[in-house]
Amino acid sequence: LSDVDDTLYCSGGSFPAGCDRRFPKHMVYPGCLSLFRILDASADHQKPLQDSLDLRGVVSCNLIFLSARPHIYKDVAEGQSYRLFKHLVREERLHCSPTLIPGTLLQGLRAMVTYPFLRT
Repeated sequence: LSDVDDTLYCSGGSFPAGCDRRFPKHMVYPGCLSLFRILDASADHQKPLQDSLDLRGVVSCNLIFLSARPHIYKDVAEGQSYRLFKHLVREERLHCSPTLIPGTLLQGLRAMVTYPFLRT
């Protein structure tokens, strides 16, 4: 179970995604994908990724990401994260296609409004 912004990849310090400016924006953190593969109990670490595909061409796994981005019209917010996941799987950097649990619109709006006052 992991967050996306400033956990999987660097936000570049851009609000509202995150605050980390140590790496370029959208750079996957070094070692992060290897750690996810090691922690995924369903991954067969000896098997090449091509051999782990199911009938749909997807590798199942226990990796789940949480996102504060809300589920809105036609999965617009989730689409950005899923495009990144698919890209990383195609490049064989990510060992499986993870699940994404989105935030809610009300909580997202609340965070956006209160952030300037709380700075947290």
